[in-house]
Parts: sequence; C-alpha cells; structure tokens
Amino acid sequence: MEAAARKRQQPGAAGGQGAQPGASFLQARYIPFFLILFMYFSGCFTPTKAKSSMPGAALLLVVPSGLYYWYLVTEGQIFILFIFTFFAMLALVLHQKRKRLFLDSNGLFLFYSFALTLLLVALWVAWLWNDPVLRKKYPGVIYVPEPWAFYTLHVSSRH
Repeated sequence: MEAAARKRQQPGAAGGQGAQPGASFLQARYIPFFLILFMYFSGCFTPTKAKSSMPGAALLLVVPSGLYYWYLVTEGQIFILFIFTFFAMLALVLHQKRKRLFLDSNGLFLFYSFALTLLLVALWVAWLWNDPVLRKKYPGVIYVPEPWAFYTLHVSSRH
C-alpha cells in the first residue's frame, strides 16, 4: 500500500524520493517575479479618473489570471510572498490616491487578479481547514495546502 501511495505522489514532492529544497528556497525563487510585478504595477497610475477603467473583455480575463495566481501561490507554497506583494500594492494604491493618481486598466487588471487570488486562497483554505491528513502534512500557523496534495489524497485514490 505504501508503494502505491508513493507512485501517486508527485516526483520531488515533500517527503518523497528526490524531495525538493526547503520552502524558503522555493519562495526565494519567486522574489524576482513578484518584484517585477510590483515594479510594473507602480507604473500603472494615471492622473485622470476617466482613464481608470477596464474594458469588459479584460474583466473576463481576470478570472483565468486569478486562477493562475491561485495555483502559483498554493502549489508553489508562496503565500507569504504573495500576501506581502498584495499589501504593498494596496499601500501604493492608497498612497497614490492621496496624490490624486488612479490605477489605469493594466493596474486594475493586476490588482483585481491579485484580489481574486486572495479570495480563492481563502476559500481553498476554508474548504480544507478540517482535513486531518492535510493539516498534519502542512502544520503551522499558515495553512495553505497544495492542490497536488489534495488531488493525490482525495481524487486519485478513488480511481
């Protein structure tokens, strides 16, 4: 039975053969990505509120973008880095608002994508909050289970 569980486990998953480096190393790999996103976001302000709107087609793309970031945050176990970036973006928006600068469509898209990601992560954690196996696998104050762990535990075992 243990061999079957090992076969279902993703290669390099935590605790498996060829285990990945620690969480701090994995988070460090994403620092340049989030830094570049934040730098891009800081340039997405306009002095006119009229230019601070998003086309309808762009609103439709917020959903797949938010899902992508949700997967990146949960599977990559980079919630702390994500939340710091989100709060930095929020602080920048509030600071620029005092200067009467507003987000343009690109900034709104990125901000809405991050806000949707935060909502999806919160729903994901709430849904799996009482799962005893995942709670044991992801101990600590910040509990964000990986989708792959959920899949191997609950979905693939049914087949």
